Amino acid sequence: MMMRVEGERSRRRGALAPLKRELEAEARALGFCALGVARATRLGPEGEQLRAWLAAGYHGEMAYMKRHAAVRRWPRHPGMLPTARSVVMLAWAYPQQQDIDLGPGRVAKYAGGRDYHRVLGKALRKLAFTLEAAGYRSRAGVDSLPIFERAWAVRAGLGFVGKNCCLIVPGVGSHVFLGALVTEAPLPVDRPQPSRCGTCRLCLDVCPTRAFVGPGRLDARRCIAYLTIETRKPIPEPLREGVGDWLFGCDACQDVCPYNRGQRRSLDPDTLEPFAPRLALTQSSAAQWLDQDEAAFDALTLGSPLRRAKREGLAANAAIVLGNAGGPEHEALLARVAATHPSERVREHAAWALPVLRRRLPQVP
Repeated sequence: MMMRVEGERSRRRGALAPLKRELEAEARALGFCALGVARATRLGPEGEQLRAWLAAGYHGEMAYMKRHAAVRRWPRHPGMLPTARSVVMLAWAYPQQQDIDLGPGRVAKYAGGRDYHRVLGKALRKLAFTLEAAGYRSRAGVDSLPIFERAWAVRAGLGFVGKNCCLIVPGVGSHVFLGALVTEAPLPVDRPQPSRCGTCRLCLDVCPTRAFVGPGRLDARRCIAYLTIETRKPIPEPLREGVGDWLFGCDACQDVCPYNRGQRRSLDPDTLEPFAPRLALTQSSAAQWLDQDEAAFDALTLGSPLRRAKREGLAANAAIVLGNAGGPEHEALLARVAATHPSERVREHAAWALPVLRRRLPQVP
């Protein structure tokens, strides 16, 4: 009896192989560089790692991580898709050009162009429609579904998770966005890939704020990306010098990764173009982000990931950047902002930055 059941399952999966090939071809045409499928079962060890990470409080203010933890561990949870049979994971590469240097101020590579939620979301909806047309309900999301994306990407064979917690796609690297499709279709699954980090720990050692508790264990509360994007509180004073000149996000642990060096797999330039740095962004500076009104902020961040940090957050970040990397021309600006800015958070950051900047300036006899 068991052999007949397994045989029937195998035939059904084989019958859906053409649908998977259709999805793969469509995904490549849309701009994705990799697609993989995992069976929609519970995340055992990965779910326990997530539970322990949340219990340690490493998620900081990201309460949504804890609120939907049970759903993240099980795609057939009532909060996701109870009839799910497969999790389809996709990767889309973004440019690996040099840091987006605002002089002073740097922005993470992924955030220089269009908001990836919009670009990938539109493409994922087209793939979901293909599944729906074949008779299978699906849910699609880019950071919008309670899905443990990296764990599912590993199960789906897209790549392996490095010691810096980033997914590394062989031949492409870790500069990728991830999208997910949870579907009723029992698609043929892919094999996970083994980790290839070996004894390398470059990413762990380079972190300016020592955010890694250990290999694959990140305390987000110390991560520059979290501090400059997610938190709505003042950045803790002991971490401010470590933030350096990062205005939004951080690429330090990815820049040193050997898998992000050398030739990438052949990629269509058109798929990278939406995320190329905008001219208006590259012509801005930390001083501009510190001292701009709402209208200027809205114009500069329209359709950009930078909007997530909000005007107050970017102004507070800019104050730290000017303290750590600014010049004498920024002293009067910091003094004025520290005294008059309407945000207490920004005033406090500027008040901290002012003496830091003065200590760095050449002393005039």
